[in-house]
Amino acid sequence: MPTDIQFKHELRKQLTELERRLELLENKEYDKLKKEYLKEIEDIQASLQD
Repeated sequence: MPTDIQFKHELRKQLTELERRLELLENKEYDKLKKEYLKEIEDIQASLQD
């Protein structure tokens, strides 16, 4: 179970990532955003295989 500090740190990381992806979307950098999502999907699928 993560501590409150660890939990908040993870939330801040998620917030930063969401803000960055929103910026890509606003800048119409769709291909870059798509590549990032595909990489994340691939990583999750690989983790589920273990």
